[in-house]
Amino acid sequence: MDDQSAQATALEQRVNRVLNGTAAFKAPPDLHLQVLARIERGAQVPWWRRRVPEWPRPAQLLFGLTGVATAAALVLLRPARHATLGTVLPHPAVLQRPAADLHTTLNLLAAFDRLLDALVGSLSNGVWYGALALCAAGYVGLFFLFALGYRLIQTPAAR
Repeated sequence: MDDQSAQATALEQRVNRVLNGTAAFKAPPDLHLQVLARIERGAQVPWWRRRVPEWPRPAQLLFGLTGVATAAALVLLRPARHATLGTVLPHPAVLQRPAADLHTTLNLLAAFDRLLDALVGSLSNGVWYGALALCAAGYVGLFFLFALGYRLIQTPAAR
């Protein structure tokens, strides 16, 4: 037991020496006022400008349900027939480059739709619930990724 108290005393002396060496570093006298002012400004931010986990529970639930409903509507209510470029743009000569871009985009969307049809045709009813849950989880994950990016952009630089 005597050996432990000697080690504790030696450690205490080393800590005191290190801490006594930091006495030259003083905080600005108004630092506590700046910190309190920043906390007060943060408390006055409206709830919709805060992070989603800080929103009221009903707003979080409504946001999540809206996102899931939107994702489900986009998957389940897609058109049965694909629109051709001629029906979308009756006069493509006016917008040649944008029309070519739109045509490429429509072709990619049509390929994705055919892939989705093949995937939907191969799934049984029991797998649908898992697929919808996976879509919802992906949507929530993507939202939080965008929220993080927005938060990083909106955070003021440290002084």
